[in-house]
Amino acid sequence: MSRNTLMAVGAGLGSSVLFLLVLSGNPLALLLSYFGHLPLFLIGFWQGPKRLLVAAIAACSALVLLGGLLPFTVFMVVFAGPAMLLTRMALVIRKDENGKPGFVPTGILVSAMAVMIAMVMIIITGSVTAEGLDIQEFISQFLGQMYSEMGVPMTPEVQNVIGMFQTYFPAIVAVSWLLMLFANAAIAQAILVRSGRNLRPSPDLASMALPGWSLFAFALAGFLVGFADGSLAYVARNVAVVLAVPFLLQGLALVHGQAARWPQKRMILTVFYIVAVLSTWSFVAITGLGIVEHLIRLRGKQPMTRSNEEDR
Repeated sequence: MSRNTLMAVGAGLGSSVLFLLVLSGNPLALLLSYFGHLPLFLIGFWQGPKRLLVAAIAACSALVLLGGLLPFTVFMVVFAGPAMLLTRMALVIRKDENGKPGFVPTGILVSAMAVMIAMVMIIITGSVTAEGLDIQEFISQFLGQMYSEMGVPMTPEVQNVIGMFQTYFPAIVAVSWLLMLFANAAIAQAILVRSGRNLRPSPDLASMALPGWSLFAFALAGFLVGFADGSLAYVARNVAVVLAVPFLLQGLALVHGQAARWPQKRMILTVFYIVAVLSTWSFVAITGLGIVEHLIRLRGKQPMTRSNEEDR
């Protein structure tokens, strides 16, 4: 067995260990489990999709032996599947509008992964509904049981919190999943760039541009929210939140692009993110800014090519 194959197997086993930390119940272990994608992205962005497949097979084999089919299935859906898909798309080389070879633009990667995770959410919520269960009631019972197992008394305040979480619980889980996926990919890329082992240049957030179909998908979900009812409206509302994430990143791209014009770029961005974190509504405003940017190109009409989409 070659050295690279051994490293891929090790990365897969490391990812499976991070995944299993969820079962420990320890807060620190739970935090570390969020980085379960990182070993997979390190191998994928360094040695390519084939080595990543070896890592995924090693991880899945270990999980089947240790826990059976349930951990294997969850790992494939949450960790291995998205990592393989994103790595494969990120390393595809194609010709741009000028006929020059280049990598798939960041905006397409972001939008495609958002759609993929929205589809997984639709399948899961649809499966619950197909069993004859009311999806909102099912989530309410799940949250209530979770709080009870944590020893939290069911006071009116806690019930109000459960009610708020119930409305957007699928979207909260899906958005967290999506953002951690991007965060792990970015960390892996940064590590590889620093060590000179990256296969593609790092994306530049300030020049990210979304594909035209991303707005169509978001608008379709919004249309269903307005005209559907019951479980369909509930699922559509949560899907719309997930499909809004690319526009949130587009809004951040606009902010980064404008901040780059000033000498105090780091200070401006630091203040901006502090204000954004302190105000939940600021993310709604940034998402709206991203939609406006998508429609009228406040930064100008730049083609999504390697020359302006990637940071050299």
